[in-house]
Amino acid sequence: MIVREPALPVDPRLPGEPTVLEVGSARKWLARRGVVVWLPTRLLALRLGGRALGGRGVPAFLIVFAVLWTVDARLFDVVDLPGRTASGALIFAAFQVVRWRRAQSRDQLAEHLTGAADPLPFRLAAKRVGWWYLSSTALTFGGGAALCAASFLASPGQVTRHWYAPSVAIGVHTLALAAGAGATALVLGRALRAPVLAEDATSQVVDGVLRAEDPYRFAPSAVYAVLAMPIFVVDWAVPGPLGRAGLVYLGTVVALQLTGWLLVRRRHRRLPPGFYGR
Repeated sequence: MIVREPALPVDPRLPGEPTVLEVGSARKWLARRGVVVWLPTRLLALRLGGRALGGRGVPAFLIVFAVLWTVDARLFDVVDLPGRTASGALIFAAFQVVRWRRAQSRDQLAEHLTGAADPLPFRLAAKRVGWWYLSSTALTFGGGAALCAASFLASPGQVTRHWYAPSVAIGVHTLALAAGAGATALVLGRALRAPVLAEDATSQVVDGVLRAEDPYRFAPSAVYAVLAMPIFVVDWAVPGPLGRAGLVYLGTVVALQLTGWLLVRRRHRRLPPGFYGR
């Protein structure tokens, strides 16, 4: 199979071929970055189309997780259970992992086309991902763990507004924060250690862009910062020192990650000339 040939008119129903939706999504992704092609290459159609929110299977996933979200919200309205915010974060993490796994399955097909390649050196891969994202992620989970521990130590032993002790809610949020860290580690580990999937200089550029965008697309770690916020964990501690520390933590994490995302968008706003398709 000639990799650099356009994605169509090969029958998209054949295994290993991009679908019509993936070809269209790849065209839109390229057009937003100044590249206008009618038929992207197979490699780009698989990789770019596989990451689109409207790709194969994703609408069904959206429906399933929307139902879970609705049932979850209704359950916590009816029953006084600890960890409402934690359960929402877990549903979000599960949806992101499902999307990421789907994109990885398309990347595996792309790897069959290009052949096995060596991963980037760790320092270069980390630079591609971006220190802004890495710093915000480290602060999210490191600082979040510290806040959860401080909340646990400061919590009263007796029952307050709920039938359960505050330490129970803190434990549930801490477990959810750990689950968010695990979901983030899956995506980030792959971005740092994945082989370069490229057939020429052009697809190498796209590989670098995806390596920078994937953590923000599939693992926006700043979302999990709310799990360590005292207002959700120990609402009696707000606006005391613990609450103020939580606000500083949340603001710093969001600012770091938002800055990183804006810099990534600006850096890769336009793609260089090259062969992207026909």
